[in-house]
Order: sequence, then C-alpha cells, then structure tokens
Amino acid sequence: MKQEHIGDVLVITLPARLDAAALADVEPVFNAIINAHQGKVLVDMAEVGFAASLALRMLLMGLKSAQPLGGDVRLCSLQPPVAEIFRKSRFDTLFKIYPDRAAGLASYAG
Repeated sequence: MKQEHIGDVLVITLPARLDAAALADVEPVFNAIINAHQGKVLVDMAEVGFAASLALRMLLMGLKSAQPLGGDVRLCSLQPPVAEIFRKSRFDTLFKIYPDRAAGLASYAG
C-alpha cells in the first residue's frame, strides 16, 4: 500500500489482492492513515484485481470515520471484476467512484 499527498488530497494506492491474509496487514494501516489525515482521501484501486468482502468493509469503515471529521473517501480506477462486486453489493451507491486518478482528484477541486 502506497500513500502520497497531492495538494490537500491523500491518495492511497491499494495492493493487487485484498483477500483476508492481505487485509490483516493492510486494514490497520489503512484505518490509521484515514484517521490521522482527517480530510480528503482518494483510494486508487488500479492495481486491485481481487477484493474480498472484508475489503469492502474496510473501505466503508474508512468512509464512516472520515465523514464526521469533514473528510471523504472516494474511489478511482476500479478494475472490471472489482467494479462488478461493487455493483452487485450496491457499494457503488455508497461511494463516489471515478474512472481514473485524474477524475478523482478533479472531483475534490470543485
């Protein structure tokens, strides 16, 4: 998992597999980063080819912790299999999702 600041937006790039084993390492760090930043977050999922239901929960918990602090968690670059999981679980109605990083960053500018 990588993180970088672009302006006032924290961009988090998630790893290729978000299965239970990977999430044991990723989730605590992800939560700590979201809570410490308390602002605009863009999660870049370009590398994610597999996301277990626990990954959806992690993202939702990040969103729920950011919003009361005036922040937001938006997603970009979902690969087709992951986008399908979001559609089937209706998570696409909970998150603002953008086709690429540029569009996600631009969404915070307006």
